Amino acid sequence: MQTNFISTDRFVRHGSLDVPSDAEAQYEAAKAYLGADPGERRLFSRLEHARDGRRYALAINHRNNDYFDPSTNTIGWDPYSALRTTGGQRQSPALGLGHEIDHAVEGRMRAARLMRAYDRAFDNKEERRVILGSETRAARTLGEGVRTNHRGTTYRVGGPTQR
Repeated sequence: MQTNFISTDRFVRHGSLDVPSDAEAQYEAAKAYLGADPGERRLFSRLEHARDGRRYALAINHRNNDYFDPSTNTIGWDPYSALRTTGGQRQSPALGLGHEIDHAVEGRMRAARLMRAYDRAFDNKEERRVILGSETRAARTLGEGVRTNHRGTTYRVGGPTQR
């Protein structure tokens, strides 16, 4: 997957996404790994080539905290935090990034509506959409664990593609 990017002192710009320079290697590793799944390739393309004029930022943390903040278009990601599903299966930090990217590229109105719709197993319909959709397809392609809810336990790994 080829990306045109521009480097500055603090960020590497991947089209409509700004990645902190010191996280470029982790981002590229996750992107290459997830790129084995066609759906994930499309999500990265939509993120990096936003047609609606939105700009996104990747914010790295080391607190087991992956999220998407629609008020700032920020994707929070911990590239060393893997997930053990409630069924005991394992997911890589890269898959967590793909999950958050799916939230980010979803239409604002639809995502907001789905976030407000309660779902017992998934907390809300937006989490259900992502987990049972792109996350499950990518997990199966990559041989990772599949979730049946929006729960699990995080644990530390050595890099974005480890489980």
